[in-house]
Amino acid sequence: MHLKSVLFVCFITAQLAQAETVRVPELPDGSVDVEQMLSGFRIVFPVLSSGEQASDFLGRFLGEDFSGSVVEADNSVDLSIAIDAPTLSEHANFLIAVLAIDAICARNGLRPVPVRWSETKKRKGSNWEVSTSCSPSKE
Repeated sequence: MHLKSVLFVCFITAQLAQAETVRVPELPDGSVDVEQMLSGFRIVFPVLSSGEQASDFLGRFLGEDFSGSVVEADNSVDLSIAIDAPTLSEHANFLIAVLAIDAICARNGLRPVPVRWSETKKRKGSNWEVSTSCSPSKE
């Protein structure tokens, strides 16, 4: 009887955790609802008094706050970022990574390279880390 109680508590806890995860909105055909997804999207890179670019950023996506940072940058082309958005789904974290990397590359006058999430993602606590790069801009 005790085992049934433990299993029941685990089931309820798993259901509550699942309910708290905010997912990316989809259209009836299964594609991402871009209009709803970008409604209210915000990303901010603080301006440092030294004039250097901030490696941290904050934002809001799908009604949830997130934070992130550039955790590794070998040069202005290759970089890794960490995103802390524990209330958002993995798909939502991927989309934040794409939008953040676009902004990071643009700040340096570069173009983003497609994010290879499946190949480079790493889960570290509540953070997702992903490696990517920027390419020279074609002006």
